Parts: sequence; structure tokens; C-alpha cells
Amino acid sequence: MNFKKSFALLAVTIFGVSQLNTPLALATENSSPVVNERWGKPTFVSGAGLTSTQLQETMKILDVNPNDVTSTTATGADLIKYLGSGSGDDSVMLSSVLVTRENAGKGINVDIVTPENITSITADQYKNPLITAGITDATIKVGSVVRVTGESALTGVYKAFEKNGEEVNADRAQLAQDELEISSQIAQSIINQSNKVNENQNLTDSEQEKLDEAQKTQLSQTLVDIKKALADFKEQQGKTATKEEVQKIVDDALAKNNISEYVSSADISSLVALAQRYQTTEGVLSKESLAQLDKISKGFEKTINNLGNELGKFGDLLKGKLDGSKGFFAGIWENITSFFGNLFN
Repeated sequence: MNFKKSFALLAVTIFGVSQLNTPLALATENSSPVVNERWGKPTFVSGAGLTSTQLQETMKILDVNPNDVTSTTATGADLIKYLGSGSGDDSVMLSSVLVTRENAGKGINVDIVTPENITSITADQYKNPLITAGITDATIKVGSVVRVTGESALTGVYKAFEKNGEEVNADRAQLAQDELEISSQIAQSIINQSNKVNENQNLTDSEQEKLDEAQKTQLSQTLVDIKKALADFKEQQGKTATKEEVQKIVDDALAKNNISEYVSSADISSLVALAQRYQTTEGVLSKESLAQLDKISKGFEKTINNLGNELGKFGDLLKGKLDGSKGFFAGIWENITSFFGNLFN
């Protein structure tokens, strides 16, 4: 065999071996955790009330390897710091979160890995308050080895952000907590009223669970619509909306999401008061927040449509006017001016 043939054979052999080894090399590389350059490793925030055994169980359910995360603890004092309320008792801090910082534009993603133990809050219900608090572009896993309502999970997220040098505004965090509590109460009110109105539908337990989740998501989308309409109003008019104008925005958003018939006057008053605070709390209606709202809104629509499809003909009522929502913000000012114009004509 001459030199040229020997060299060619060697080259082919080396290339072939490298090709065979490439998938293994890539697999090894991809098995390592992705490190965000702004934060470094994901941040694991455990509840201070967990026993050592419960902590190990929590790490297991959240798939936490101590070597791959930055770890810290959410205490009762943190609850007071971020939410402005609480006893300061560490023993009540039982839920935990794993927070991964994402690249700009990724949006907020929430995964409740133990839905059987987070009894009051769905993954979608966390998203609006997180954006209200100024949290952006993060993947958040929530878990608990004991049954908890879930409201204090926000504290863990804030602790993760500040652990990595990103300050959380106290006013926004307090508003976010109020938003979570108020929207949770209204969601339950909607579900209770819906059950009365639709009791002749003879839904199975599984169908009822889907309906309940869908209506919670409808309210979450309503909050997005209210925030975006308020921002659109201010941009067009150069001022914040009056209480009467906010009332019209809230009514339109409820109607658009087909839950008007299930809300009480007290629920509407709570939403109007909440909406007024959106206007007066700096950053809540900023362009950055609106961009994050656009991201979660797509997820809400997908959730409602998927659940609606699973509920058959009854599910068509859930999807309601979502398909006609493109002109909602463009036309809302026309609705408001028409409404008030008629009052003075």
C-alpha cells in the first residue's frame, strides 16, 4: 500500500471513529445542567419548617442535586419581609421552589410537581402575581411533601431572585400577594356560582375538576386583559383611568372571558380596587411586564382550549370569545368613550 492510500485510509478511520463518538460526547455534554450566565446555577429554596427527612424528600420530588444548585431557605421572617404579613414562624414554611433563570424573552413557566399537596393554587394562578412582583423569564418548580395552600411559594421565588442579586420591589411584592389571595377567593366564588348554574349538566368528578381549573384560568386571563387595557388606556389618553372607567374595563374583561354571570358585585368591587392599584404601583404596567403578560396569555388560551375540548359541547362555553380577542384592546377605548358619551348626551 503506497503512502497516499495509507493516509486516506487513516483519515477515513479517524473520521469514522469521531462520528461514532460524537453522539456520546454530545449526550455527556447535554447531561450537565445548563448554567445561566446571569445567575449561575438554578436556585433551590426550601421551606424552613421542613424536617431533615422532609427536606430530602422535597429535593427528590424537585429533582434537586445539591451539586447542581445554589441552596437557601425561606423563613418566616422572609414572609414578613416580602409579603408584609405573617407571624414570622418558621414552622409554617413548608413549600419549596426550584428557580431557573431563563434568557430574556422566555417568559414565566410554572410547574407544580405535587398538585395533590398544593391545595388552593394552580400553576396558572401563580403567573400573574409573579409578573406583578416584577419576576421575569424564569422556570419555577413548586413542590411540597405535606398539604399546604400554596400562597407562600411566592416568598421562595423572591428569595431566589435576591439571592442572585436581583432586588424585588416591596410594593410590587405586596400587591402581588394581595392579587394572589384576592384572585384565589374570586376564583372559588366563580366556581361555586358556576356549580349552581350548571348543576343540571351532570358532570363527572373528572369533568368538574377540568371545569374548575378552566374557570380559574379564565379569571387569570381576565387579569391579563385588565392590565393590558389599563396600559392601553394610559398610552392613548396620557392619564390613568378613573374608577368609573376602570369599572368598564373590568366589566368588559369579565364578559370577554365568559365569566360575568358567575361573579358577584363584591367580586367586581375587589377587581376594580385591584385594578386601581395596578395603575398606581410603579412598574406593574411597564412594557417589560406587558411583554411577560403576552407570554402567559398564550399559555392561558391553550389551557382553556385544551380543557374545553375535553369537556365536549359544554366546553365550547369555556372558550367563549377567545377567538375574537384580537380586537379587544384596540376597541376597548371606543367602548369606554361610547359608554360615557351616552351618559352626557
